[in-house]
Parts: sequence; structure tokens; C-alpha cells
Amino acid sequence: MPVTTKFTDFSGQSFYIGLDVHKKSWTVTVRALNMELAHFSQAPDAIQLSRYLQRNYPGGRFLSAYEAGFCGTSYHDALVRAGVENIIIHPADLPESDKEKKNKTDLHDSRAIARYLEAGILRGIHIMPLDQQERRSLFRCRQATVGNVTRCTNRLRSLLYYYGIELPDNFREKEYISSRFLEWLSNLELTTDQGTETLQNYIEDLQYNRKRLLFITRKLKKAIAEHYLQSYTSLSTVPGFGPITTIALLVETGDLTRFDDPDEYCSYLGLVPSEQSSGESVYSSHLQPRCNTHLRPLLIEAAWTAIRRSPALLAYYRKHAVKNNKKAIVKVARKLALIAKAVALKQQVYQEDYACA
Repeated sequence: MPVTTKFTDFSGQSFYIGLDVHKKSWTVTVRALNMELAHFSQAPDAIQLSRYLQRNYPGGRFLSAYEAGFCGTSYHDALVRAGVENIIIHPADLPESDKEKKNKTDLHDSRAIARYLEAGILRGIHIMPLDQQERRSLFRCRQATVGNVTRCTNRLRSLLYYYGIELPDNFREKEYISSRFLEWLSNLELTTDQGTETLQNYIEDLQYNRKRLLFITRKLKKAIAEHYLQSYTSLSTVPGFGPITTIALLVETGDLTRFDDPDEYCSYLGLVPSEQSSGESVYSSHLQPRCNTHLRPLLIEAAWTAIRRSPALLAYYRKHAVKNNKKAIVKVARKLALIAKAVALKQQVYQEDYACA
């Protein structure tokens, strides 16, 4: 052992640990006093890392960081329990030189994280409580199931078009495949047994995913009623906010009080344009790609509904739609999101003068 710990005390000394985490191993770099003290690989075990640090640097304060990824916050929770002050960083927030981009290894990543962590450059992402994460997972499970229902519907319609199956007049122009439509299809026979079996399988897939979607939605609404009833009731009065958009905002954002800056909140929602400037010239382009992708489309859709229900929001849309109606609806969505935040925090019903502010 290069370090003799019998007469060594590192009380008050901070040690910075960069972690590149994987399923089967962690690559670790330890820094302090602007120099690298150690780097090694180990099993993905927070207790093992903590024991190493306590054995070699007793009394020290240990700060670590790793990039957000497959493991979510499970490694973070384990590190905190083991006495290591950890943060999770967004991979895009790690500064990289051209040389580092061209030499992408686990060791280089862990070294870069440790170096920038010691320099105080890295900022951790918000970490939701575990129960909030699990409610969010149920909502995302519902969204995935909605996608499954859409795919099953498209496959079934594609099969009907491919074989030129003539539909009755009462079903021909309807986009939604109703229960009566499915019942009619179930009695339909194609030329061969194989064709009929294919059709029946597509019908069963659609029915199964619809039942699953209904079951998940009911469970989600029950969870919302137990934990966010007042906020849910208040948000439901906001124009354009239906049950799903309301649930999405509550479970995806978690604690809304963490957004002190309106721009930070709108940036999280993805309702802020990218900006480039040079000298006195400032150019705004498309919306920032880094955002909560589960919320932005729902808020844009809510904005289109809101301008039909709120005269004040319609006037706000018309004011900005002269130049570009797509940018105008994003402005409405941003305003609507800020109104929703205020309504949820105050737990009051929506009033039309909110949109005039």
C-alpha cells in the first residue's frame, strides 16, 4: 500500500472522484490538491469504493459524479448511503476538448469528470425522490402503451388496404376502430386460413393493448388522486389542460418550487428557442433539442386547444401569429406552462386575467 494510514488524518480535505459507470464495472479516478492520486477499475459496488477511500484517505470528504444513463439514480443512492457526496451530471454538460472527443475511453471520461468536478464546473441534475420517479415511470409506461395502440391500429388498417377489403359505409370514413368495427372484422374471413389468422392476431393485439392502456390509465389516475388531488383539480381548470396533460406536468416536473427562474422552467419544458449571436447580431432558430420530450408535445397540443377556449390566449396568439404561426403557438404554450405552474403552486382555479398578465 502506498499510503500509510496509521498516523494520517485527512480531516477537512476534499477528494474528488470521477466515475465512469457500467453494468459490470466502474472506472474510478481520485483527485485532490489539483493532482491525480489514483485511477483504477472495480466492481459496481459503492460500499467497496467507500471502504477504499476511507482506508486510504481517512477523515476526508468525498465528492463524486457520474453521467446520467442506464442506472438512473440507483448508483447515486448507493453512493450517498456509503458516505460519498454524489451528483449525477447530464452527459452534454461535461466539457470536452477536441483531443478528448477523439480519445473516448472509460479512463479519459472518469479523469475528465474528476478534473471538472474539482474545478467546480459541473452541476448536478435534479434528482427526484424514488416514489416520484416510480409514478413518472407509470406515466411513461402509459405513453409507450399509447404508441403500441397506434402501431397495432396502423398495422390492422394497412392489412385491410393491402388486400383491398371493402368496408361498410359506417366504418369507411372513421379513423378510430371502434368495438363494433372490431366485431365485424372478427367475423371476416380472407382467402386462406393463414390470411384469416393474420387478421385475427392483429385484432387481438389491438384489443390487448387497449385493455392494458385502460388499466394503466386507471392506476395512474388513482395515484394522482392520492398524492396531488388539489393541484390536479386546480390544473384541470386551465384551458387546454385535459387529464393526461395535467398528470404529465405533475409527474414529470415533480417539485415545481425548484424552478425559481421562469426561463429555466421553460428551458426544461423545451419551449425556448436556440440562440446564436455574433457582435450585435442575434439569431433565434429552432427549439432547443434538450428538454423533457414527454411534456413538450403535450403542451403544444394544449396550446392549440387553449386558444379556442380562452379569448385572452387567442388574442395573444393573434398578436404573434402575424409573422409565424408556429412560433406563435410555442409562445402560447410557454405562457400556458407558466400559468399552469402558478395555478398548481397556489392551488387555485384558473382565472382569465392570468392570460392577460
